[in-house]
Amino acid sequence: MSAADLNAYFAQYHGKAWKASTLATFLSRLSQKGLVESVRRGRVPYYHPIRTKAAYMQSIAQEMLEAMCNGSVTKFFIALCGDTPLSDEDRKELKAWLDNEA
Repeated sequence: MSAADLNAYFAQYHGKAWKASTLATFLSRLSQKGLVESVRRGRVPYYHPIRTKAAYMQSIAQEMLEAMCNGSVTKFFIALCGDTPLSDEDRKELKAWLDNEA
């Protein structure tokens, strides 16, 4: 997508009209972080994601796990849930995931 396409998307779906310079800065920072790549077609740069949202979320969670819980999934899970009780559906999904990991 070009910057103009992205700006139109944000305006239409998120009610956010950005100035061209703001969007350029945002895209530049995403590129520096390795999240998007730009390819020029003529004079217009087109942007596309390098990683999926799921892969990005997994890397962020892994960084938090290491930094805040010394790699302990149990401590991370307890910190994440806090005092919020798990629903029966959450328990079933979690148990199914744990059973598949074993």
